[in-house]
Amino acid sequence: MASGLGGYAGAASRFTSDPLAAGTGGITLFYNTSTNSYSQNPSSTAFLGERSFDAGLVQLSLDRYIYSVSASTPLPPTATLAFGVIAAGTNNIEGRDSRGYATGELTDNEMTYLVSFSNKFSEKLAFGLSFKLLTRHFGLGSDDLDLKGSGFGAGIGITYKPLAGSTFSLAIKDWNSSYKWKTEDIYELGSSYQDVFPMSLAWGWLQELGSFRIALEHDYYFIEESIFRGSVQWQSHYNLLLNFGASFEDEILYPGFSARYELSWRGGPPMHLDLGMRIGAPGEGMRNYLGWGVNF
Repeated sequence: MASGLGGYAGAASRFTSDPLAAGTGGITLFYNTSTNSYSQNPSSTAFLGERSFDAGLVQLSLDRYIYSVSASTPLPPTATLAFGVIAAGTNNIEGRDSRGYATGELTDNEMTYLVSFSNKFSEKLAFGLSFKLLTRHFGLGSDDLDLKGSGFGAGIGITYKPLAGSTFSLAIKDWNSSYKWKTEDIYELGSSYQDVFPMSLAWGWLQELGSFRIALEHDYYFIEESIFRGSVQWQSHYNLLLNFGASFEDEILYPGFSARYELSWRGGPPMHLDLGMRIGAPGEGMRNYLGWGVNF
């Protein structure tokens, strides 16, 4: 059953992890379509032009979760630094032994620590580079099972604005990303091995048409798998941004919706609240998203 992308490590990094992107089909090559765009296309924040902070959570079925926190700041004259953490895992897993007796609650979590650097070479062209530290942990809260894997990964991105209102982005994602495991201390016949993340080449186009934005993205994985995404964004005159989008993967269409409301309290910096919903895999139900952020 674990075929295609489902048979590879790093599934949480391929999930749509922020509420804004829930309504854009998971398009992450532009800061307009994802608050975590820096993690997939490190050049995307080069044209943001201000400091930002965002936090979000995803509620999934089967007690799964994804939390994310990110921040970015300009580095004059033309660079931008972004960094963040994405945490994913599963709660309430009850362990059982071979006789069916409870052995305690299992720990299952993976952490991704990210940093990206981007630089504008002109008002039309930017380049970015990102690095990620990856950790994965399975445990029982005792010495019976305490298995940890870790690794590093990198990515590069290019953003080009050929015309006013048009943006083209290209990114190589998860270069050299993997989990390295050592089980000699746990099992008599333990070993050292590596779980490799599938690397991908993604390209996308974003077009601004007045109060609308249309975005397209193609994510090609070097295991002969592809994901196609598309979205429409509408910016109203009442500080409300609405997003409708979908992704096409495994020959199934996954639609989603998100909304952002921009507000400011007592003359402070502009803030926004994000809500998103996305249909999951068949039988999974809805994926629900909540986020908050500030630009200053």
